[in-house]
Amino acid sequence: MKRVTTSPLALASTADLTTAVEEARDAVGASFEHFCLMAGLASLTQMLEEDAMTLAGAPHARAADKPGYRWGRTRGRVGFHGGKVEMERPRVRSKTTGKELALPSWKEAAEAGWLEQWAMSLMLMNVA
Repeated sequence: MKRVTTSPLALASTADLTTAVEEARDAVGASFEHFCLMAGLASLTQMLEEDAMTLAGAPHARAADKPGYRWGRTRGRVGFHGGKVEMERPRVRSKTTGKELALPSWKEAAEAGWLEQWAMSLMLMNVA
């Protein structure tokens, strides 16, 4: 017995095809934007962990040669596509003053909209 393999869109009107193409394009665009966001957050998370390692050493370790110690985690917001995205980051405190030490990657990301710039660059590379 033969099966029909013709897509309903192959028999659709031009208006239906145009709508289907626009919906597919929107879905791809949203998927790509989501990919950019997730890749950017993963990269930033790794950079923050490296900053914390440099300032305080490994989690739960006593690093006498480091200027700080880990002090849990906190949530913060970084810019992405004109909005803000919340993410978790490590905290480090100074051994001498007890004040929180700024993580260089976090400071740069929060002030300069690094995630937004990175995502835009990635989109432009793929569009060109």
